[in-house]
Amino acid sequence: MKDKIVNLNKDFYAEHMMDSTIYREDVWPEEKLMLRKYLTDSSGSVVEAGAGGGRLTFFIEQLGFTDVIGFDIVPEMMEFAQRRSNEKGSSVKFMTGDASDLHVFENETFDYLVYIQQVLCFVPSELFNRSLEETYRIAKKGSITLFTFLDYESRFYNPLLSTIANTLRKIRGEKVSKYHLPWLKLNDTQFNWKLFGKNQPSVYWVRRKDILQKLEKIGFEILEVENGHKIAKGGNKGALYIACRK
Repeated sequence: MKDKIVNLNKDFYAEHMMDSTIYREDVWPEEKLMLRKYLTDSSGSVVEAGAGGGRLTFFIEQLGFTDVIGFDIVPEMMEFAQRRSNEKGSSVKFMTGDASDLHVFENETFDYLVYIQQVLCFVPSELFNRSLEETYRIAKKGSITLFTFLDYESRFYNPLLSTIANTLRKIRGEKVSKYHLPWLKLNDTQFNWKLFGKNQPSVYWVRRKDILQKLEKIGFEILEVENGHKIAKGGNKGALYIACRK
């Protein structure tokens, strides 16, 4: 069943988001604050999901961590990141991996799990809950997981965008999903003129109460919930940060 699920965002990233992802090195102020606040024991093991070009993975190493793994579903990104790691003489390891199927990792492997950059919002809707469960499975008892999700209520025009997109989906006989919205930009700069086209990739914008219920149902203890602009001045208003403990 899982093999039949197509991840349109995987191909979208490889085709339209490669440059804006792999060459980024900036770390947002709220990302720095949250990573420094919760990744406190540098002897612990860390995994980062959706590592892209490794900007956060290498920052975590700079915090003193030596056991760090980054994974991403786009192989080309992981090849680029591993080359950078080798060139830098870094100990960070990169691998191609699917957040919904992390069988390569045993149960309770990691002390810290970094799922920021809204990585799970790009997972196909059918695999979203499974990805959360996989995150919980590979986390050690007492471990810390940092998530960020796209916050549906942070953009005033999301309801209008959702109405238009889903009206067209319904007319075309496609799956309707209120909180899965089409990409507005390519490589963070170009407008996506195909956003209302047929079978376009979409991203999941969560509602705060819904995602908290999902996480608590799986077994996570919620430690902190806040939007990026509330964590640090100039932070990303659309990113909802959630710190959890297993």
